[in-house]
Amino acid sequence: MLERYDQDLAALQAAALQLEVALAELLANNGLAVQSVTARVKARESLRQKLARPDRTYHQLYDVTDLVGLRVVAYFEDDVDVVARLIEAHFSVDFTRSTDKQRFRDAQRFGYRSLHYVCALPDGAPDPAFRFEIQVRTALQHAWAEIEHDLGYKAESVPPALRRRFSRVASLLEIADQEFIALRRELGRYQAAVSAAPEVQSAQLHVDVLSLDGLTRAPAIQALDDAVARTLGRPSSDELFFPPYLVGVLHKAGLRSGEALLSAAARWGGELEAFVPRYFQFSAECLNFPAERVELVQRGYGLLFLGLLTILRSDGLILGKLATLTALYAEVDRLEEKEAHRLANALLAKVER
Repeated sequence: MLERYDQDLAALQAAALQLEVALAELLANNGLAVQSVTARVKARESLRQKLARPDRTYHQLYDVTDLVGLRVVAYFEDDVDVVARLIEAHFSVDFTRSTDKQRFRDAQRFGYRSLHYVCALPDGAPDPAFRFEIQVRTALQHAWAEIEHDLGYKAESVPPALRRRFSRVASLLEIADQEFIALRRELGRYQAAVSAAPEVQSAQLHVDVLSLDGLTRAPAIQALDDAVARTLGRPSSDELFFPPYLVGVLHKAGLRSGEALLSAAARWGGELEAFVPRYFQFSAECLNFPAERVELVQRGYGLLFLGLLTILRSDGLILGKLATLTALYAEVDRLEEKEAHRLANALLAKVER
């Protein structure tokens, strides 16, 4: 059987590549993002050990169903079922040999969890009896399997005290999988609620990457973008301007709610057209980013200048403003403190002194 393996190795490698590409395209074409899709041909030494196992009998090479193995690692546990439905619909599954290792008979048992499909290849198989396996699991299930394999022991093969520790760790991973699903659903519901909120409720929203889409459509915030577009003589774009960056700037400016944002827009919005040219003088000199490099004014871009103006026009000592701007450049732009302090001082010099 090992001689037959050596003869068919090139054909097995070609089949593995073909199947990996086909499976990845199937998932992508159905809009499903996963962590990875990989394929491998069983190594010769691994095959030799499998053929020598006393608990298995193989009459020919292609009685081994995992000569070619594919693995799909999904981010979320509910995505595993989506991948599984696509496999069942588009591959020739041998259900008599396929197993569902997600659902144990023993409800108290934790550990290795994965779907195992054994499939036939209608065309291009190295032998009519050729079968290949597809494993589907989550990233956390994959982490458990890899660590357990690296330890060299299965949970059920160790003394009870150690087996209990295996189970404790595995149960934590299972809970984490379920929590990630719950978090995704909650975030989806929050995003839907934020998107559906009427403009009159903008003041009640917290400023975050999910609410920013709705907040930037409020007339008062759109007016800021219009002011920037007029000043720069550039067209506007509906594409949102880097939400995580904007949220970081706004939070540093103390603008953490829709109410604070709208209040700042009403108070400082009228200064934007005078402030933007002075900002780009600073930007050209200190950041090598002149106004000419701005091709489009993306939605929410005005909030960047509103956040800076809020800091610069706040009551208090110039030294306090310097500290806030330094923290902004250090944390939001991820600059070293010395460079952040230099930029903060240069911006203050341009607009305050």
